[in-house]
Amino acid sequence: MRSPLSFNAMMPHSVLRRVEGSALIELALLLPVFLLLFIGTVDFGRGFFAAIEVATAANAAANYGAQQPWDTAGIKAAATLGAPTVNNLTSTVSTGCECADGTSVRPGCSSAPSNCSANIVTYVQVTTSVAYTPLFEYPGLPASWNLQSTAQMRSAY
Repeated sequence: MRSPLSFNAMMPHSVLRRVEGSALIELALLLPVFLLLFIGTVDFGRGFFAAIEVATAANAAANYGAQQPWDTAGIKAAATLGAPTVNNLTSTVSTGCECADGTSVRPGCSSAPSNCSANIVTYVQVTTSVAYTPLFEYPGLPASWNLQSTAQMRSAY
């Protein structure tokens, strides 16, 4: 026989075994955490995708510049076409010459390197950058990130 002071005696037996509402309570507690993780993952994924696009734009522009190093406007257009999903992409083009072994670099090639033991080659260097703003501000992280990439290729001329 049950004692009159026991917990089980005061509650009906069927109430103690009910669990159908527990899943809803667990969902209510964990859903905000999962949403924050999902939104943060999507936001950082967008940032990494933009960084890849900026690097692709620099490589595309350097490829074009290696074939036509005198066409600065075309090189910048190739950078813009290399990252079609990135808005406000800026690109900087510079040329120069160096020894074939990579020594005696002369930016702008105003004077040819004089102490080359090998051929003199010209190069094109393209730097692309964009300011990426995440969807949300995160504590401890800046409100905007400058994504930048540089690509350099030797010119065919």
